[in-house]
Amino acid sequence: MFKQTSNNPSGSWTMILLLIIIGAAALMISPVSADMGVTIAASGVQSYYLGEKVVLSGHNYDSDSTYLFITGPGIANGGGKLTLPQQDVVSGDPGSFTVVKTNPDKTWDYPWYTSGLRLDAGTYTVYAVSKPKTEDQLAEAAYGTTGIIIKKPYITANISSLNIVKGQPFTVTGIAVGVPPEVQIWIFGDNYAFTTTTPVNPDASFTFNGDATTSGKLPAGQNYLIVQHPMADNQFDIVVSGDYVRDLKLNNGTNLFKLTGPGSLQGNDAADTLTATLSKQEVNDNTYTNDTYTVVPFQVTDAGSPTSQAIAVITAPVQSQAQPAFFPFALIGAIILILGIVLWSRR
Repeated sequence: MFKQTSNNPSGSWTMILLLIIIGAAALMISPVSADMGVTIAASGVQSYYLGEKVVLSGHNYDSDSTYLFITGPGIANGGGKLTLPQQDVVSGDPGSFTVVKTNPDKTWDYPWYTSGLRLDAGTYTVYAVSKPKTEDQLAEAAYGTTGIIIKKPYITANISSLNIVKGQPFTVTGIAVGVPPEVQIWIFGDNYAFTTTTPVNPDASFTFNGDATTSGKLPAGQNYLIVQHPMADNQFDIVVSGDYVRDLKLNNGTNLFKLTGPGSLQGNDAADTLTATLSKQEVNDNTYTNDTYTVVPFQVTDAGSPTSQAIAVITAPVQSQAQPAFFPFALIGAIILILGIVLWSRR
């Protein structure tokens, strides 16, 4: 017996046509389904030092305003306002949220400045919501989240030479992570105190140029450079007030020691008192608003002193002896070359 087979080309074409229609429908539906809800992303690597700017952005296809709040260490369970984390957000109260207008193309963006925020180091979650809803009521709104890490700012500093000659310019450079507007520079020596501020660049670097006049006033001997970082609140806790160094946070303002005039602290004593106070406050601070610092001891010598002359004597001859040492060898080499040419020509 022969097995009878049948071909149904019309059925095959019907199936193919049906698949094409389904595929086209899927392609038409996909963009629509994607353009729904709320998204959020943070600029960079999502790890920031407190004080840095974080650019938040995303899409909101559901409403004309995007409501932002944050959760994490030290923040209420329902979330806190992005610009004031200790203020609880309240469902239905737009004013308790950080509100950003949604653009006509459904995008939104917000530059979040973390300077002055009382945030502990740790991991946080930032929410973008289509309605003013707290974390426990997000089922009633469209939302997106992004995780960020907050780290403690710090400071480093270097001086161009650890042995400065009076009257010779010097440079202080360093990095103030967290990018405060400025850092404060202190120099203490015997019967000498100097303080100033210098701006911090967008890349967190800073430079202070000590000119010849400043250098000329430095006392000979041991000196101490201290560079003070204002930390997250961008406010120096310890400043100069008249003849005194004043701690603005201690009992709402307390003089620490006399800086100039009779009875003032000198050199090492002044440096130790300042750094000890900064260290004590920093240890007890969980919000990174208390100042931090770095210290660099350095020596100052008088121009024309035995130390500075020794440096000049050591460095100058090294360069001047290099060329004469080469001349005898060059002369001998030239004589040998001429003799070789003469002997070769007589062959």
